[in-house]
Amino acid sequence: MTILAKDVPFYQISQVSKLLGITSDRLRTYEEEGLVKPYRARHTKDGKRLFSLEEIEWLEIIRELIKSGVTIPVIRIFLSSKIKPDRIFLRERDENILALIEKMYSHPVYKKLLTSL
Repeated sequence: MTILAKDVPFYQISQVSKLLGITSDRLRTYEEEGLVKPYRARHTKDGKRLFSLEEIEWLEIIRELIKSGVTIPVIRIFLSSKIKPDRIFLRERDENILALIEKMYSHPVYKKLLTSL
């Protein structure tokens, strides 16, 4: 049995959608907004989107940020500005958001997205 490396694109959008409990349309929106850049299979007519385990982990962070009330435009600002959020700007109840943003900045997918921003 072959075990895939975490950065190998393998999972189709429908599988990722089920794993994360979000719609395929939502995943397409994340792609359109620049929050993720899945691999596009060239051997198919429609260029199927394939996601790696790293990207699935990344999308879990994005999903948790959105559940915490952070909007997609704000996430995009954090991605493009590279501003490290400081605890003095956050309310006490936003500690979870700070932890997620720090996790986002340390994730391997963040480094890959930086080259396309």
